[in-house]
Amino acid sequence: MADTLVRETPVEFFREQLAKAMEHQRVSTSAFTEYYLVNLLTTCVRGELLPPPEPGLEESPLALMYVKAMQASRTERARLLRAMGDTALFVSGFFADSLQRKLADVTYYRAMGGRAYARLSQETASSFAPAVFDELSGRFGEFADVLWEVSEASRIQNSSHSIVQLYERWLQTGSPRSAQLLASQGITPMAGEGGRH
Repeated sequence: MADTLVRETPVEFFREQLAKAMEHQRVSTSAFTEYYLVNLLTTCVRGELLPPPEPGLEESPLALMYVKAMQASRTERARLLRAMGDTALFVSGFFADSLQRKLADVTYYRAMGGRAYARLSQETASSFAPAVFDELSGRFGEFADVLWEVSEASRIQNSSHSIVQLYERWLQTGSPRSAQLLASQGITPMAGEGGRH
């Protein structure tokens, strides 16, 4: 795998990994959305896209970013909404495990990211952007699961998932990927009282 990484550019690597994950999860999308996701992965991994944290905080809370966006000019609002949606998608997909047992969990990230993309689809005026952001909003969980699989494939040492963590993620999000991984461990997730429906 290291030999492959040396010959491929990050764009080629993530395009290939994204295509594999989408095929594996039976997720299809437009070429524009696929390009957007590859670009998101490439820029986030380089650390170029994620917004800097607020002064005195480790990271910028998504709710604070949303409030700032709603108070900003149209151009700045679009920039902030995109940064918010991209951050939420990247973190809830690529680093979903880091959100376990935190106040702002994967459910929060998915809700806020979907909301940001939905608003952004209404704000943008270019020909393809509204459709891409609308799709990212409506299928946020699917795309986060695809990025989760890309994250797993990108790790040099792939740690096994805790069955409890997988079950908790399935309870929180209803993620088909979580259900599939649980099934591969011989566990069929079932919603009980207060669980997923």
